Amino acid sequence: MYLLGVDVFCVAMSINDGDRMEMSKFRVYLSAIARFVVLAGILFFYTALLNSEAMSCSLANATSVNQASASKYKNLDPLTEEFSFLIQDFKMNHQSQMNNLNIKVRYCYEIGISDNEYPDFRLIVKAIQDSLENYPDEVGYWEIVNKKLTLMVLKNYPVLSNVTIEIQVSPSRLAPYLRSSIVTRHQSEGVRTGDRKNGRRNRVIEQ
Repeated sequence: MYLLGVDVFCVAMSINDGDRMEMSKFRVYLSAIARFVVLAGILFFYTALLNSEAMSCSLANATSVNQASASKYKNLDPLTEEFSFLIQDFKMNHQSQMNNLNIKVRYCYEIGISDNEYPDFRLIVKAIQDSLENYPDEVGYWEIVNKKLTLMVLKNYPVLSNVTIEIQVSPSRLAPYLRSSIVTRHQSEGVRTGDRKNGRRNRVIEQ
């Protein structure tokens, strides 16, 4: 646009002095072109300024979102550890008959335990089997049996934050149905890692 204005100006200067009327018209035209060029320059400047401010706001918002996300993940627990095993075809004389049990055990560890605090799961298996073999109430419901098992496991292994035991009972002559009891129990509140390191066992409220 600037070059167009210069060309028009040169044409206007070359007009014969005798033709005043034509020159006046060219001057008006030249003035209009000059105003247009100035307005176009101002519009371009403000457009560039607005785009620059919008980009700055976008960058600021993106930075804020990234900082919030980083803060959110920073506050998360480092990990959750679980372990599980299955005791298959365990025989238990209970409720006036011999029962075939499949026992699924799953538990979570307390956060931050040391490498030498992980229990040997075979010891937990043996503790469950011994408890069932010596269970005193021969007519109690399986739900009660399971509640006592979860209580025993947490009392003996304070490094576990919770335990879930599913006792699946195969169909039998007196109860021809496949049934199961599922119990989840958590360590009691207020007893944390410091008590474990001091050799104390977590206190669990018996139900």
